[in-house]
Amino acid sequence: MTDHNDAGLALDPSKTALLLIHWQNEIASPEGRNAQDMPQRVREKGILARTQAVLDASRKRGMLVVFVNGVHAPGYPELGARTVPLAAMLIARGSMQKGTWGVEVIDELKPIDSDIVIDNYSSSGFCGTPLDLILRNHGITNLVISGIATHVAVESTTRDAFNMGYTVYTLEDCCTSTTQQIHEWSIENTLSFFGFVIDAAGYMAAISKEA
Repeated sequence: MTDHNDAGLALDPSKTALLLIHWQNEIASPEGRNAQDMPQRVREKGILARTQAVLDASRKRGMLVVFVNGVHAPGYPELGARTVPLAAMLIARGSMQKGTWGVEVIDELKPIDSDIVIDNYSSSGFCGTPLDLILRNHGITNLVISGIATHVAVESTTRDAFNMGYTVYTLEDCCTSTTQQIHEWSIENTLSFFGFVIDAAGYMAAISKEA
């Protein structure tokens, strides 16, 4: 589903940032403790390949690229004593701990020196991070998002971005959830409400035009 992917869409690269959310080993590599079947699906369905193409095109246009990685300190002080399912899962698996292989970006999307990497401690890329400060200091008004999972970190970040005044474009074919049904529900009911849904091809065409 795309709702803002017509031929007339143009995005100014100087005012647009690409956010790559939770594309890290713990989730997107076969050995990751939160991976389940995610590594297989992102490769077989072309999600990773499209994200690679989007990343390459964004870098060639000199755009701001930001990786948002889920990270927790030993003992999970950011989660406190909460026993909600998300917190309980992370603690039980011992995953997403700072300084480990699991929180590093997967090799296929490895950051380069010009990219920015942000540690985040919740389901939103904005909560408790310098993301908003960095974006505003770069004159960014548009955010384009690829990430995992659509209904968790992508959705939470989009809601916060909307509330802060950014225009958000979700790359529908560069995101995924634990199931296709959950992904589609989030795209159709949340992400297309708080922003626009486009695809990788539409995005790459949009940044090649004058905004």
